[in-house]
Amino acid sequence: MVTAPSGRGGQQALWVRPFQWLWAKRAWVAGVVGVVFLASTLYVLWVVHDLPDPSQDVLAAGDVVVLDRNGKLIEDWNPNGHYHINLGLKDIGPYAANAVLAAEDRNFYSHGAIDPAAVARAVWVDITTRGLNEGGSTITQQLVKIQLLTPTKSINRKVQEIALAVVIEQRYSKDQVLTMYLNRVYFGHGAYGLGAAAKTYFNQDAKSLTAAQAAFLAGLIQAPTAYDPVQHYDLARERELYVIQGMVSTGKLSPADAEKATSEDVKASLKIQPTARQSAAPHFVDHVLAKLESMFGSAAIQQGGLTVHTTLDLTIQQAAQQAVADGVKDLSSSNVNNSALLAANPKTGEILAWVGSADYGNDAIAGQFDVVLSRRQPGSSFKPYVYEAALRDKKITWATILHDRLTNFNGYMPRDFDNGGMGDIPARTALLYSRNIPAVEVARMEGMSNVISLAQQMGIKSRLDPGLSTSIGGSDVTLFEHLQGYEVFANQGQRVDLSVIRQVDGGSGNAVYKHDNPSSTTVLTPAEAYLITGVLKDYQNQWGFGWNRQMASKTGTSDNGRGGIPDSWIMAYSPDIAVGVWVGNTAPDGGGGLIKAYGEMVGKSVMKRFVNALPANMHSWYSQPAGITRGCNGKDTEYIFLAAGCSSTPTALPTASPSPSPSPSPSPSPSANPSPSPSPAPTPPPASPSPIPTPSPSPPPATPRPTP
Repeated sequence: MVTAPSGRGGQQALWVRPFQWLWAKRAWVAGVVGVVFLASTLYVLWVVHDLPDPSQDVLAAGDVVVLDRNGKLIEDWNPNGHYHINLGLKDIGPYAANAVLAAEDRNFYSHGAIDPAAVARAVWVDITTRGLNEGGSTITQQLVKIQLLTPTKSINRKVQEIALAVVIEQRYSKDQVLTMYLNRVYFGHGAYGLGAAAKTYFNQDAKSLTAAQAAFLAGLIQAPTAYDPVQHYDLARERELYVIQGMVSTGKLSPADAEKATSEDVKASLKIQPTARQSAAPHFVDHVLAKLESMFGSAAIQQGGLTVHTTLDLTIQQAAQQAVADGVKDLSSSNVNNSALLAANPKTGEILAWVGSADYGNDAIAGQFDVVLSRRQPGSSFKPYVYEAALRDKKITWATILHDRLTNFNGYMPRDFDNGGMGDIPARTALLYSRNIPAVEVARMEGMSNVISLAQQMGIKSRLDPGLSTSIGGSDVTLFEHLQGYEVFANQGQRVDLSVIRQVDGGSGNAVYKHDNPSSTTVLTPAEAYLITGVLKDYQNQWGFGWNRQMASKTGTSDNGRGGIPDSWIMAYSPDIAVGVWVGNTAPDGGGGLIKAYGEMVGKSVMKRFVNALPANMHSWYSQPAGITRGCNGKDTEYIFLAAGCSSTPTALPTASPSPSPSPSPSPSPSANPSPSPSPAPTPPPASPSPIPTPSPSPPPATPRPTP
């Protein structure tokens, strides 16, 4: 008797059917697999056929060509002319190779061309972060990246990398692969390979490196620009300690030797020499290289073959460099030996000029250190954020009377250099003459939390202390982020993030990255931004800068708490360009001295030279936007107001009146108090909107800071 198949048997038959179909089509399947395998094999063989012999002194790195916005060459970053020494493992010494393994691939000798555990970890990170963020690469894979592949991140590229790594380890021994890597990898400052790095950073042979020095160099490999000890020593030190612990965990360094290495002062033994690179904007290129590292990984620079189209305008860059060099000479009698300048298009956020120091190759001023990215006190150039916050929130108008006389703000007593004041003055006059006490009064009225919030929205990323001294420049900021903030004023309230790269082309000429059209964020209305511009446009005439075009501007002079000036600034902008300039005194060890130059002296030297050299087409100015009215209810017609926020009878703020006794403060202030600064510069002619007492003759220093 025939029995019908059971349900279970039928289900089993369904599972078998796909395999039956594949078996029936086995000839076709085998053919497809064969073609794919053959094509893959031929591709791999073609790619690696000219892989350099590890015994040869071959530096397999291509150019990174950096162009300005008009296609002019800024720098051809290439291995030719950079430093390279070819070494064998026996010449590297007892620590260096082990330090590199501890930093980059601790199980190099125990796994194959790939490390499955590292790959699994990388895949998990990429899945959870929804991006290609984790490498998981062995040293062999890194060698492939440096020599053979483009920096594009993709699944296909990762497959190619793994296939090539397997082929390399079949052709060469582990020692040979490691030797090639140690002689090819880039350590920064033009040094390719460990031998060159030992000479460049410590002026000694690789075999003479201490454990601490070897760990320090190995730590740089991950991102040579981001960990550059000239610019970011603290980050490089963190990596050094990580590598030392890695050498302990791999058994290559005893705990006692590790403790000795940890306590060694590597910084004291650094002897970095200026590179022989030829660059029209070296600090800018360094920043671009750091961006490439963050976008593609450090292999992007090491492998090369890239053309980077940047935002820089070489004509404006050359004017900036000349202005900085000549301006420093102008101020040399005031003990100024260094300066930095940053300029951008406020509409697009594109950097047009970047001068990080007066002389990149000058060790006497630590010229390779980029002051554009260094945190320093901005002095009174911070005040526009304070006034803008209070104007926007309708806590004051420009006609509001403020009290410029010695005032105790709950134990905090800001001063100007004259140790006195101008009496009761309108808010507009207080900003135009850069008076300290009224600015603190406004900050307390507005609330420092609101001031800080606005400054951060405009682009200040550094931590701002909530104390009242921040209102007159008592918290450190970088020139980069300060320019980002002023760019919002210049762009009528719209923030567009600063950028340096427009497009990156790979070796084939195809774009591997394009900067999207910049999006803007509304921080202020055009009317709110114009309130500040309407005052700062008169600043250049008030202080006699001698510029050949209209700009809005504000100076800043910091104070070390004992009357000394560490830093002086000027910020300026128009619809066409936003510019920031810093001057000071720097030394090779990162310290420096005090100067005798106030902010307005920077306006008459470095900034004057730059502004007057700008292209003739950069002469536009703002039209008064909607939402602004002159006068309020027929009164105070010399002032501009927000149309819906004027007060017909502006009076002194009762909560900020001068008093010999402490009064409430919205936030804690630093314990140090400002003190009078040195004698000011000659008095410029007064020019105020209404009769007021004679002003102090110079923008005063802001607040104390520690002696460098």
